[in-house]
Amino acid sequence: MSKLKRTLALLATLAVTSTAFVACGDKKEDSAPDSNNNSVADNNSVADDGNADDGAADDDAANDDAADDGAADDDAADDGDADAPAASGGDISLPDTDDVLTIVCWTDSDLSNMFDIYTPVQASEVKYQNCGGNGTEASTQYANYLNSGDDVDLFVAEAGWILNYINDDTMSAPLSDLGISTADYADAYQYTVEIGTDNNGVLKGASWQAAAGGWAYNADLAKEYLGVETEEDMQAKVSSWDNFKATAEELKTATDGAVTMTVSLGGLWQAYSTALNAAWVDGTAINTSIAADFTAMAKEYADNGYVDPSVEQWSTEWENYGKDGKTLGYFFSTWCLGEGAQLDTNCGTAGNWRIIQGPQEYFWGGSWLCVSPNCNTATEAANFIRTFTCNADTMEEYALYSGDFANNKVAMNKIIADGSNSNSSLGGQDQFAILADVAEGIKMSDSISKYDQNLKDTFLTTLKENIKEDTDAIVEKFKAQALADNTDLS
Repeated sequence: MSKLKRTLALLATLAVTSTAFVACGDKKEDSAPDSNNNSVADNNSVADDGNADDGAADDDAANDDAADDGAADDDAADDGDADAPAASGGDISLPDTDDVLTIVCWTDSDLSNMFDIYTPVQASEVKYQNCGGNGTEASTQYANYLNSGDDVDLFVAEAGWILNYINDDTMSAPLSDLGISTADYADAYQYTVEIGTDNNGVLKGASWQAAAGGWAYNADLAKEYLGVETEEDMQAKVSSWDNFKATAEELKTATDGAVTMTVSLGGLWQAYSTALNAAWVDGTAINTSIAADFTAMAKEYADNGYVDPSVEQWSTEWENYGKDGKTLGYFFSTWCLGEGAQLDTNCGTAGNWRIIQGPQEYFWGGSWLCVSPNCNTATEAANFIRTFTCNADTMEEYALYSGDFANNKVAMNKIIADGSNSNSSLGGQDQFAILADVAEGIKMSDSISKYDQNLKDTFLTTLKENIKEDTDAIVEKFKAQALADNTDLS
């Protein structure tokens, strides 16, 4: 289906319902984006133009790759592909006393794509309410909103701080209150179910995405300086951290240090840390071994010019490294790879980029739908969650439409087998085929805690500010600051 036809279909679909959102709190520019597509929604109605900043799905931002492969079109309501499943499998105990489903988020980028697919079959008015300019701000903005008494049925939680909410019964209700159980996620990637489960084993969050990450590299630079012509050959050169470092040295020699292996410590840290499957906190004790190991690695990379420690993740300088050919690659998650996302805007659209698994399986961010104890549009809330976290048909449609990696093995395996996804920024490569193996291999067990976001941010800031000092001194400074910020830890 052509982009024009899809656009007209979406406008017709959106005209049948009123969807809106109201900004909560000030919009702020921030160097760190949210875990999805980093757009901060403005005060424009989705029903009016189908677009809320760069993450919305309009005729400029929707994936060309999805146009012929399951995007929401004028046949969606007739062919049954987009039908939301009835909430079944358990009794709904929360009330249906309101006719508006309100979803609290910090950006509309994913939800607007969902709404484009969901609006033909919804029974109630559906809207999203923005709080905070990015995922980090949302952690505190949400508490203010959820305690305000204003309407909220569902809210979107981010990987770094979801445990603060799902382990607080005043903030979140079990998914079983909507008739949804762990059994409904047999086809989900297991780590997403583990993150959405509270300390008592109760499922409280359901993710529509598996935020698997890989290493995106400039194929032209790889061929020129490393003699690499295929993704398989490039993967062999970065298949472990030892190989990654050896290739970084090879690249340095070939370019006289003009091209870094990767851009920032932030990206390197994300790939390294989430792949360790190690807890930051054991009881009340901070585990500093992760910080010590990465500090030693980061100092070696910085000293040898494999990475530039002065470059801030998500900054304009970080973007320009890719545009100007000053780096071989970036560590990117699934939400960096769609149309209008980081790969597209930071690295150009010439199609000379490719993505491979890289040295380790890792994930970056991710979002979960959680239920407010004050949910009063329960049937619609259950249908919405099931549509985008349980139903393989609509999750396949969402993945092709948005470019995001859906949290459903049946949907993603079908896309890969059909060959229905092609990413123009990756020279036609199907990023899902690479990320599916990554998502399958991500292990979590007990490797996250409610302190993670704070500890990671503190550590990375300490490391960048003191990169010239020795490893022990940096780790001690990190621990001192972490204990000052978290007085219940030791």
